[in-house]
Amino acid sequence: MNQRKAGVILSYISMGLNAIIGFIYIPMLLIFLSKEQYGLYQLVGSMVAYLTIMDFGLANTTVRYYSQLLAKKDIKGQENLLATMLRLYTAISCLIAVCSIVLLYVLLPFYTKTLSPAELVTAKYVYWIMIFNLMIVIPGHIFSAIIQAHEKFTFLKITHILNIILQPILVFTILHFKASIVALVVVQTTCNISLFLANAYYSIFKLKAKFHLYKWEGKFVKEILFFSFFIFLNAIMDQIYWKTGQLILGAVIGTVSVAIYSVAIQLTMAYMGFSANISSVFLPKLSALAVKNDLTETNNIFIKVGRLQFYVVMLIFFGFLLFGKQFINLWVGESFLPAYYYTLLFMGALIIPLIQNTGILILQAKNKHAFRAIIFLIIAILNVIISIPLAKKYGAMACAIVTASCLLLGQVLIINIYYKKLGISIIKFWKEILKLFIPMILPVGSFILFLNYFSIQNNISNLSWQIVMFVIFYSLVLWKFDFNNYEKNLVLSAIGKLKK
Repeated sequence: MNQRKAGVILSYISMGLNAIIGFIYIPMLLIFLSKEQYGLYQLVGSMVAYLTIMDFGLANTTVRYYSQLLAKKDIKGQENLLATMLRLYTAISCLIAVCSIVLLYVLLPFYTKTLSPAELVTAKYVYWIMIFNLMIVIPGHIFSAIIQAHEKFTFLKITHILNIILQPILVFTILHFKASIVALVVVQTTCNISLFLANAYYSIFKLKAKFHLYKWEGKFVKEILFFSFFIFLNAIMDQIYWKTGQLILGAVIGTVSVAIYSVAIQLTMAYMGFSANISSVFLPKLSALAVKNDLTETNNIFIKVGRLQFYVVMLIFFGFLLFGKQFINLWVGESFLPAYYYTLLFMGALIIPLIQNTGILILQAKNKHAFRAIIFLIIAILNVIISIPLAKKYGAMACAIVTASCLLLGQVLIINIYYKKLGISIIKFWKEILKLFIPMILPVGSFILFLNYFSIQNNISNLSWQIVMFVIFYSLVLWKFDFNNYEKNLVLSAIGKLKK
């Protein structure tokens, strides 16, 4: 139990550090690297990102089945499972090696007009280092899965936190002497290999994990692969939405456009993370309700969580609408201001999907997530087909508009129709949500007028107090006009725990 509590605390510390370091990382990199170099780094990273999906969700599958065998104290079963998974991961590494060769020689011709000969050479070096890194990291998931199954969360989280802290320190130390993206990825790869070795040592020598194949269970392997298939489809969809735009822009415009667009993507990823953290804790309860077929309670949770997510999502959206330009200017510089408009488009299109992502958990609990995965993948591919010609003619803004439009089509219109067919009370949900929106106009409208009539010098101190004042005003309005008794008690309970 102590390990679990420590794991939860360390997880929050890890999330906080990731957020803080993530926002420090980019401006620091831009001190050492030009926008062109940073754009090239993001472009190659977007290529390699397509191969990261080849984990196929096997890490979570390993935790699931290995935990069951640990509970049964089935030693042979544990050894056989680990040996099976190791062979699957070895096959995945070989597959990555083959696919990486094909991917490079398929994509490279598209960039000969926008990248200089020197940039093409650098891109190849960076690409192969990243591929080597990936071939180490993905099989290494088996060791982190072993540690997680044994519930040794403290070791797992502490090593992860050390990696989060030490990696940027080493990166900036090396870049001080040799400012190049090749040096950057070498340091990142070295850190990841060190983490892999630490997890492997702990698994084998401390937890006594053994790999011995007693028999090849073809039926079991099929079960694993089927279980992971729709997770894999969802991963493909995510990669297409959030990485393909950078690949298209690199081919038709250049690396500077990629650098600016990638800033918008990073801000969008952070925005999405806040909502997901609220809904994820409800999966066990939703799974139990799915077994009981308790649709009334499922709908209550869908609406309850949606309200909470709406408060958070709209706070961030309105905050970025009001202060996003100032923030980007201070964070990465005035030349990155187009990222403000791209981010605003993404955030606006994601409002509804983010306040309804409990619906994803309901689909998973009911085993009805196949339709969502297939439809969203089709729309993601449509996004690419439309984006290519429009990006050539209108640039990065066209990519952002097409992506936002596809999000609205798939994750708003189609999925809401599907939710209604499954018995989820979509009309009741929207009645609850829309009445929350009207009071929010007061703080937002007030600050728009304030910012238009008063000219305030743009610096970190002034931006910080403006954001704090907006959060306080926004919170007071919600408390007065929107919060129900459950939500007020939730806040009071959290304040009470903080005082203790």
